[in-house]
Amino acid sequence: MAKDEKTPLVANKRGYTFVDLLDDIMKSAEQNDGESQDAEKSRRERQPKLIVVQMLIDLANSYNDSDYQKDEKLRNVIDVKVSGDAFLSAYIFYVSQNPQFDYSWNYLRKKENNYKEFLFEGINFLRNVIVDINMFAGKPRNMQNVHVVINDIFDVQLIAEKPFVRTDVQWENFHQLATVKRNYHLTVKCKECVLVTGIRKVAADAEKLIDMTLNMVGNKRNESE
Repeated sequence: MAKDEKTPLVANKRGYTFVDLLDDIMKSAEQNDGESQDAEKSRRERQPKLIVVQMLIDLANSYNDSDYQKDEKLRNVIDVKVSGDAFLSAYIFYVSQNPQFDYSWNYLRKKENNYKEFLFEGINFLRNVIVDINMFAGKPRNMQNVHVVINDIFDVQLIAEKPFVRTDVQWENFHQLATVKRNYHLTVKCKECVLVTGIRKVAADAEKLIDMTLNMVGNKRNESE
């Protein structure tokens, strides 16, 4: 898979950080809690989801320097972490003792490579998401009705105060996090109206879509004045 040569690093720079993203996700979870029976079930299921997304964000933040922009280096460190995880190995063994798996852990061990690929793609996805959000945060503040939906998972909106963007989670689509790639789908909206959609392969793709939208909104605003 081709490396995103044009994606700049954002580690240790001022702006919207992985910490901000995690904070927004936590707030989104709290704001989506209700009082119904279905809401109680959602709350129970949401806690494991938050643990997973926090793990992925922590990994993306930890491996966001120039060394780990190389696919081979990132894959190697993931391989070491997963293969050397005693708790994960013990869990695989424990689950394998279920008669459903014929008391063998071969199937679960084979799935280990899929899990490593999930971590690899998830890290790349989140690193690119942070780059795109920071780019979006630098756009004109008078376009606060414009928001960007990333892979139908994150909904990023412009706000007036720092860090100038807020990320909400579309919890009904959270399962898509299991299949994310570094290349993903972007939808730019004005309120609930879809303006442009496209595939983000490099950072320039996202900025092109957003700039196209801002020009459209700006032109409409000028025509109405």
